[in-house]
Amino acid sequence: MNTTTASKGIVKTHIDGGTYRELAFAETRNRWGVAVTEWTTYKGQVVFQIHRVSAKGQMFAQGTFATEAEARTAANRLYRRDSH
Repeated sequence: MNTTTASKGIVKTHIDGGTYRELAFAETRNRWGVAVTEWTTYKGQVVFQIHRVSAKGQMFAQGTFATEAEARTAANRLYRRDSH
């Protein structure tokens, strides 16, 4: 999975009052995509999540991980599965 997003590093407000930023995004064959985000909860905890992203930009969390490396590994698996 390659980083192909223009929004990399832009901090956005999360629905829980925390913040998140997109670290990586790759579009799959079905025009959806897979994203890795760094989420800082309103309590200050930092976790990494992977998401399926619809063609309309809606994000659907698929997993939460303690490290960026774990999240990227899982995102790569999800990307490979969605790209076939």
